[in-house]
Amino acid sequence: MDTPSWERMLAQAFPRLSREGYEIINEPTKTYNCIAYAAKDTSKWWSTIETRYWPNYATRSENIDSLIEVFTGLGFQRCRDSSLESGCEKVVLYEEQGAWKHAARQTPSGRWRSKMGEGPLIEHLSPQSLAGGVYGEPTIYMRRLTASAATSA
Repeated sequence: MDTPSWERMLAQAFPRLSREGYEIINEPTKTYNCIAYAAKDTSKWWSTIETRYWPNYATRSENIDSLIEVFTGLGFQRCRDSSLESGCEKVVLYEEQGAWKHAARQTPSGRWRSKMGEGPLIEHLSPQSLAGGVYGEPTIYMRRLTASAATSA
């Protein structure tokens, strides 16, 4: 699917995204997905499907608690919001009716990046940019110390 096709699909699937604006950072790829990208792994697709990668410390389930386990195992802890915090990196987890749907990662500028399924990697204003779309709602915010902050602590 070419970039204009993805742009049309994103506009339909995420009503707020087009209004707030976004930028395509990388072209579509089937190599990795949103969970992998948020976990800083662009080498494989993370999924609870048996033939895909899923960390062995986390329950293989579509329940949001399983995705919380994944990021807790990566050193993240729950936090209250999406605000930019010096010395921390953040992820946001999206859910719909208790099932996880998406994860996004905050950039050092405070914007957010999302790998859109098999589609492109995009940068958007906030977690709310994707709210009300096919990924449900951003409900869980998590943070961990950056490597530089951890070594100076």
